[in-house]
Amino acid sequence: MPAEPLPSLTMSDIAFAKINFRVRDLDAAVAFARDTLGATVIREKSTISFGEMAMVQLGGLVMEIIAPSSPDSPLAGLIERRGEGIDSIGFTVPDVQAASDGLEANGARMIGSQGGPADDMAWMHPKNPLGLSLELLRRDFWAEAAKPQ
Repeated sequence: MPAEPLPSLTMSDIAFAKINFRVRDLDAAVAFARDTLGATVIREKSTISFGEMAMVQLGGLVMEIIAPSSPDSPLAGLIERRGEGIDSIGFTVPDVQAASDGLEANGARMIGSQGGPADDMAWMHPKNPLGLSLELLRRDFWAEAAKPQ
């Protein structure tokens, strides 16, 4: 029996935000995106809770590229097990908690904010039929985070 639609959201409330990529070498990935693909760097390399991150934009697509900060980090272990490539897809919602609760009520396994403020983001665990991690971002948080630096 199909799950009920999320009661607090309509399709117009959910918007695509970004694709997250996990890589071993952040500098090489950013250089490839910029120099080969013609992407614009909108956020220079910075340290985040689980490694390093940069953002590039190509056309309407924002790509967040993440790399481990050390060879023994959890992110490095994930790359070792699952490889480099698409890590997750991010969507914006007006209310992260309501969207997370709705997904969980429909059977998704939600795993919290993963290092960020709980009101700003939530994650769906990748152990699902799509094999994909889904990131929910508060719309106004994302608008600020995606501004070019």
